[in-house]
Amino acid sequence: MNFEIFLFLLFMSFVSFAVGVIVWVAIMRFFGRGSRNARILSYILIPIFALGYNFLMLTAGKWRYLVGFIPIALIIGYALYYRFGNHGTYIEPQAKPETDFQRRESSKSRRIREAREKRAAERELRKHGKPKQKINSAAEEEQE
Repeated sequence: MNFEIFLFLLFMSFVSFAVGVIVWVAIMRFFGRGSRNARILSYILIPIFALGYNFLMLTAGKWRYLVGFIPIALIIGYALYYRFGNHGTYIEPQAKPETDFQRRESSKSRRIREAREKRAAERELRKHGKPKQKINSAAEEEQE
């Protein structure tokens, strides 16, 4: 088997997938995502457009690779638009639901949190240039 034929068939499969995605996006855009018409049209139109574009690619002669790259370029354009053109988000973030529930803190968690806060306070005091012995005296003064 000729290796060029294998690569061309592989290229055609990528092009068919790209055409299918383009047709699916167009159907969902114009007919809605969950509608019955969109489902029926996607079953009918995706194979028709994919086979038609494959036929167009086969009959394009020496331009077949350029004609085949057009749907792939459109998919790359979609991806770049939704990555950079749409404020860098694919899906809009949803707000967290407001809940009144708060967990009761256990004594072990409280001790760990207090020790962490104490170490952070000591680091802050050291950062501002106070020596270690003053830190201990400052911590004792705070407790009094």
